[in-house]
Amino acid sequence: MKKRILVSQIVTLLLLVLTRPESWPLFWTGLAVMALGQAVRLAASAAIVKSKTLTTTGPYAAVRNPLYLGTMIMTAGLLIMLSAPSRPLLTAGAWAFAAAAFGWIYYVTIKAEEVFLLSVYGADFEKYKQAAPALLPCLGGIAGFFDSGAYSAEVFRKNKEWRGMTAAFALAALVAARIKYGF
Repeated sequence: MKKRILVSQIVTLLLLVLTRPESWPLFWTGLAVMALGQAVRLAASAAIVKSKTLTTTGPYAAVRNPLYLGTMIMTAGLLIMLSAPSRPLLTAGAWAFAAAAFGWIYYVTIKAEEVFLLSVYGADFEKYKQAAPALLPCLGGIAGFFDSGAYSAEVFRKNKEWRGMTAAFALAALVAARIKYGF
């Protein structure tokens, strides 16, 4: 999906506008979940050499789409932050909307990427597809997260993951301000 980032930003903006966060314990829990998701994204962005090779090491040994897995974990963290115990229907609606929107976005994106990867890497991609699940990590590949040889500082800098980290920090700051000032 060519407009995946724009659509994701619109969905996130709608979630921010339509929810009424109110809980500091949920904020801190959500922040911890967001940090876990960001850690997954940081690891993935230090391992993937985009459009040059089929990356199957590091987090890619456990899951074919660790960047998307990290984003989904971060989204869950944001939804925890935005949850309002006094408004269970609003909270449930936000979670359902996010699940439907991001489920659709990433389903379409992953399918398109798989067609591309199959056309470029053929049997190697088919073998990899059999070895690593699309989104939920396999336990056998978890050790790949701890394989320091799979990571490169140069690759990390080239992939510019700092932009996503900055956006996550800004989202968390905005939610904290909404809780503190009640807007």
